Amino acid sequence: MNDSNITIPIAFLAGLLSFLSPCVLPLVPGYVSLISGVSIDRLKGEGGTRASALRAVIANSLAFNAGLSIIFVGFGATAGFLGTYFFNNVWVRMIGGLVIVLFGLQLIGILKVGALYKDTRFFSQQKPRGMLGSLTLGMAFAAGWTPCIGPILGGIIGLAATSGGWRSGVILSAFYAAGLAVPFLLTGLSINQFLGFYAKFRKHLHKVEVVSGCILILIGLAVAFNYTSRMSSVLAWLPNAEALLKGRTPSVATATQNAASKQTNYEMAPDVELQTLDGRTVRLSEMRGQIVLLNFWATWCGPCRAEIPEFNAMQREHGAQGLKIVGVSSSDTPDDVKKFQNEIKQEYTITLASTDVPTKFGNGPGLPITIVIDREGRIRQRIVGGTVRDALEAVIKPLLEEPSNSD
Repeated sequence: MNDSNITIPIAFLAGLLSFLSPCVLPLVPGYVSLISGVSIDRLKGEGGTRASALRAVIANSLAFNAGLSIIFVGFGATAGFLGTYFFNNVWVRMIGGLVIVLFGLQLIGILKVGALYKDTRFFSQQKPRGMLGSLTLGMAFAAGWTPCIGPILGGIIGLAATSGGWRSGVILSAFYAAGLAVPFLLTGLSINQFLGFYAKFRKHLHKVEVVSGCILILIGLAVAFNYTSRMSSVLAWLPNAEALLKGRTPSVATATQNAASKQTNYEMAPDVELQTLDGRTVRLSEMRGQIVLLNFWATWCGPCRAEIPEFNAMQREHGAQGLKIVGVSSSDTPDDVKKFQNEIKQEYTITLASTDVPTKFGNGPGLPITIVIDREGRIRQRIVGGTVRDALEAVIKPLLEEPSNSD
């Protein structure tokens, strides 16, 4: 379970709010007509002529929206990648959250930064040539649209930067793009309904900005005070989107079923060698008979920090039942970790490992990654991204009740 549990709906909602913003909504019919080469009057018509027009709208709108998405997803992936390395710094996180709050104040109208409403799109009356032309035009328009929807997009970029890696950044920005693109496509399919809706809704455009601004202020405060991980527990029933991307089984309900099932074909955990902070060497096989929660982390990883209090509490509560939490870092030195623990106490076993240990577990880039291993040494669950206690206990508690074959 990771921060995407709550931020995915926020990202999609942000896309919808961007679509409804004063600098986008009034111009949508013109864009639909431009990319499809079909006049508004023809789209409003009926019969075979309109049917052929709608086919042109669908094909070119899909290509145009794909171009938009490429730009926005690129922004999100870059933000997620950079955030992995920089947002563990408390001052960088605070400044980033403050910037998002300022974006929110801009939308509400308390601040007035004219550059954020600047529209740099080049609007030509020449129809793009085919779907490739619509794709290219979508990319160009996204780059030009960015200043106009900058406050809302900036909030999503801020979330992506604190999401725990480029994969989560891709997912968040993709859902943002979907929130913007889906209603754009629907407009072309039902232009009459859109025009009727717009005639009634346009008096509420500033209200959309105010609502967007309030949401951004909340997001900014969550980023600044590192509450994005804790927010995920509010919607813990939603799937782990990054795990879905990797083809893992992510939801709490499914994870519980897996843990409690009678399967016998689980993958055995590799018997890796780890080194404690005091220089002792231990092997994973020495922990057989216990439920091992193997957490791959690093001192520079922001989402990793957010998990530590949860791990501390779980180790205290379930340690007597056989739970052993082991933190594994392959990028820190003993001095790095000891210095880190002066800031954040870790009440469970912390180890260092060679860089090939994560590879032996099939881990991809990005942290944290948590692997749950049963008493027989089998991998029972793999969680990509930051996690919360409720999600982990849904997996671990049934395993603690399972007897070992050696009993």
